[in-house]
Amino acid sequence: GELLLTPTLPYIFDYLKCLQDHCDPYTNPKGYIPLCMSENKLIIEHLGVRLMQIETASRAFSDSTVYCYNNTLGLPGPREAVAYFLAKHFMFPEQRDMSFREALNLIRPEHVAFGSGAASLLSQLALSLAEKGDAVLIPAPYYAAFDADLKIIAGCIAVPVHSSDPTIGPTPDDLEHAATLAEAKGLRVRLLLITNPNNPLGTIYPPELVKSAIDWARSRKMHTIVDEIYALSVHDTGFESALWTLNNDLR
Repeated sequence: GELLLTPTLPYIFDYLKCLQDHCDPYTNPKGYIPLCMSENKLIIEHLGVRLMQIETASRAFSDSTVYCYNNTLGLPGPREAVAYFLAKHFMFPEQRDMSFREALNLIRPEHVAFGSGAASLLSQLALSLAEKGDAVLIPAPYYAAFDADLKIIAGCIAVPVHSSDPTIGPTPDDLEHAATLAEAKGLRVRLLLITNPNNPLGTIYPPELVKSAIDWARSRKMHTIVDEIYALSVHDTGFESALWTLNNDLR
């Protein structure tokens, strides 16, 4: 209960202050600009047009199963759609003519799960894969809300991994050093969390770095969570999904 009453973000009060005195180039030029918040509002109108089409609603709600109890991992249809999306855009983005059947042979729908947002999914993963008080290594700098996402329900502790060049990312030696420091404090290092592309730097980790980090975690019998929520917000910069890097071998 006490955890739920604590601020979820360390900068939340400054952000609220920004909202109360928001900058406007004409009426309030000396107001604040909250750089901690980034929302792609340019796409809202396009999404609205797409989601309000009659055929969208008819496809979404014509199946009677959507009105009944179902698999807690998500409805079968949407899980198939996401499997197709991942195969087409994350594993083989150059194969624009990939068929639905081909995609589902690459990524099985039963391996896809839904959640109410990335924060909720991260919290559920931490709760499932770790125990209260376990450490989660995260290359620094990282999204400040991860602290709360990992702690409020799962009770995990975020531990930053510092490297000589954060734009390149941590080496296995950097990871081992962070793990050793955490263990010296009595923490059990259980998870590695990588955000690629990185937030807040926006840099993209090379595939060989992501693989070396995952290999390091596997050598310690740790789980790795790869957050690729910004994967399609890049411009021909060499991003490669962990799905492709590992040839979809996520075991």
